[in-house]
Amino acid sequence: MISGSVSLMCSENERSLVRATTVSQCPIVEDPQIELVSYAKRYMDIARLIRLRFIAQVCPKLRMEALELAIIHVKKTYNVKMYEELYRTLCTERERSMSVAEAEAAAVDEASSSSGSASGQAGKAKRESGEAHEYDAYWVEDNTMEATLLLQELDAELNFKKSNSGSAYVRRVLEEIGDYHVKSGNLQMAVKFYARARPYCTSSDNVIEMFRNLIRVSIFMANWWHVLSYIDEAKQYALGYPNLARSVPAQLSCAAGLANMGLKIYKTAAHCFLLTPYDQYDYNKIVAPQDVAFYAGLCGLATLEPEMLRLACLNSEKFKPFFSLSPIMWDILAKFFNNQFDHCERLLHELESRVRLDIYVAPHVDALYSKIQARIQDRRHTYVAPSTESSATSLLETRVTQKETSIYFKDDL
Repeated sequence: MISGSVSLMCSENERSLVRATTVSQCPIVEDPQIELVSYAKRYMDIARLIRLRFIAQVCPKLRMEALELAIIHVKKTYNVKMYEELYRTLCTERERSMSVAEAEAAAVDEASSSSGSASGQAGKAKRESGEAHEYDAYWVEDNTMEATLLLQELDAELNFKKSNSGSAYVRRVLEEIGDYHVKSGNLQMAVKFYARARPYCTSSDNVIEMFRNLIRVSIFMANWWHVLSYIDEAKQYALGYPNLARSVPAQLSCAAGLANMGLKIYKTAAHCFLLTPYDQYDYNKIVAPQDVAFYAGLCGLATLEPEMLRLACLNSEKFKPFFSLSPIMWDILAKFFNNQFDHCERLLHELESRVRLDIYVAPHVDALYSKIQARIQDRRHTYVAPSTESSATSLLETRVTQKETSIYFKDDL
């Protein structure tokens, strides 16, 4: 077991506080510009649940749909507690929606002779909402029993392997128990069992995988200092192996970017995101490649020096494929360097509702946009308009086309 691993775990109250703080820092999104089903398919397992629950909390227009999708997905896990929490929230939202519909129908009854039709529509909506996603008591009972039996089986197997098998078998069972606790929503126990696998690792790849499991769960818990601690330990360990020393820092750079952004260290976050090579990117179950472009672009535009930003973003062959999936972020940077500031600000405004639905960057949108706006104003004051002849030459040879920029959101998703 890793020294001090118990101290790296937080209580349920601490996790609740993290979630409450995150939501309290985020304004309500009134005009979402995403197609939620396609958006949710980008992510897997608990990462999808975390994002859907956050969207339900900050976006009234998508709340019902987000809760329904989350309920469908949570039933693929052992997390009965989250199922019941989501169902209660859905019932509350359902009742609120029916009350609004009934009030609107009553208003139409008084103002129009077609009140019967309006009342009929309200009654239909009430029946449909009542039929959708009824509480699945059978699933709760069956799932609870299945989860209990599985845990007992894994515990028995662990004890047997410790007495009769080698380290590789024990490590595998410990990882399976950690996976079980992730699916059950008990992230503290998942950290405990992943950490216990360390003495049973039989290769350098096993050790790195153990650290990646700890980093992944710490991201879910928003324990950003712990994420950085595990990343440092993994990098120190990798230094003893030439092949790992080359690959591990790049593989963990996205996680380091998330942690630094979560701690509001935006310049370091920008560097970390921009050091993420597209061809080695494998955090897509937690953070989609499109998200990496948004994170890197916004953090970089807010903090990096212009020449560094140009070199790391626009001229980086390893990072450029991320922008091909997020053409609006590429165009924002292009307009910024072309001194087309009004267009740049319009694109930033279009992007704003999208990034405010992202649980990891949403708490930082105000701070990042404030820094970007100040930078735009500084460049606007120092910029001297070129002559007609020179203005025909763009500062950037590569630009997204009008066709590409017309599909920033729903078609891109």
